[in-house]
Amino acid sequence: MRTLSLSFCLAILLLSGCASTGEIKKQSTANTVTANVKAHSEGLKMYFGLSIPSGGHITASQWQHFESTQLAATFSGFSIVDAVGYYKGKKEHTKVVTVYNASAEDIAAANVLAKHYSQLFNQDSVLIALLDISQVRFVGKE
Repeated sequence: MRTLSLSFCLAILLLSGCASTGEIKKQSTANTVTANVKAHSEGLKMYFGLSIPSGGHITASQWQHFESTQLAATFSGFSIVDAVGYYKGKKEHTKVVTVYNASAEDIAAANVLAKHYSQLFNQDSVLIALLDISQVRFVGKE
């Protein structure tokens, strides 16, 4: 009976050692993944209306030129989404530009860019929303 109890205790110890090793591997993998996570980040969204208040619309080629010469020169990375919004009760096609991991310089540049766009295309304004993001993660192929 004593041999059975001793064998049982030894088996439990060995199994708990295996579980610990498994846990270490899980924690190691989790740490690798979270190493690429930025704990707190600022971001911004800019809403560029495509209607001109005095009449007409900003054409696709005008937007493309603004995107490639102004946006791409200002921000190192961003996303653009086509949207429809309402401004002063009227439906308006819009480009929404999102910048994650925005620095203070990016936020200042967004204000300058918004003013430039407003002047260039006779816009009343460009909406800028600052984002308080709890986590940003880029997931790679590995």
